Amino acid sequence: MTGQAHPCAQSSLALVHHSLSHKGDRSYNEDAYCHVRDKHVVSFAVADGMGGAAGGAQASHLAMQAVRAAVLTLDPEQFSAQLRAMSQRIQDEQQSNPRLRQMSTTVVELRIDTYAQKAVWAHWGDSRMYWFRATELMAMTVDHSVVQSLVSAGLLSAQEARSYPQKNVLLGAVGANSEVGPDVLAAPVDVASGDAFLLCTDGIWNCLAPEDIEASLKRSGSVQAWVTDLMDQVERVGQGSNDNFTATGVWITSDGEQTLLLR
Repeated sequence: MTGQAHPCAQSSLALVHHSLSHKGDRSYNEDAYCHVRDKHVVSFAVADGMGGAAGGAQASHLAMQAVRAAVLTLDPEQFSAQLRAMSQRIQDEQQSNPRLRQMSTTVVELRIDTYAQKAVWAHWGDSRMYWFRATELMAMTVDHSVVQSLVSAGLLSAQEARSYPQKNVLLGAVGANSEVGPDVLAAPVDVASGDAFLLCTDGIWNCLAPEDIEASLKRSGSVQAWVTDLMDQVERVGQGSNDNFTATGVWITSDGEQTLLLR
């Protein structure tokens, strides 16, 4: 899916975006993605469902439904409440359908107010968001996972974490009964032309380190080329063992052109 620029006022930001999802070497795809606009706020979201072919796909679908139905606010408290309501919606479905009792999903969501030129993001689980400015990594989300907790405590290095046997064990997710809730950026940040964002499931970042993603951004002439290159790399690196993998790239440009302003 390719999006065109979204001008909403003379001084507003222009956005271009592109999303791709692949089932990898699995027989079904539990990932999902969406984008939605509410006046001058645009949301991009990616989810990675868990619970088997039916449950995982249903959970990620319900999460994207909730994103589409939400009032798109940049207020962190309201954003957090919406994510908790999303989780409750999935838990309600678990109760009404025993076949889906084990379903849950990760989610990562980016919201950009194109008029205020500010952004806020949130995640729950281990789907990630990366923020680049002039191709340099500015920030990324911190996974709600056992392995990340060990890295944060200084008990594992980032390199060791890549091969840790329990790296897929989560401490929190949408619809799961866990003490770890959603992480929402404490306050909106200023964004500008030349900024780029990547939202992705673990099928992407398990194969590609942040420096790989950054290198791809530097050599890509469009957001479509960037996302396609990342997907192609994952397919090659996985060599027959790929999980589902999904990526959404978002570029902020000066005039809606399909190129990123580099410095």
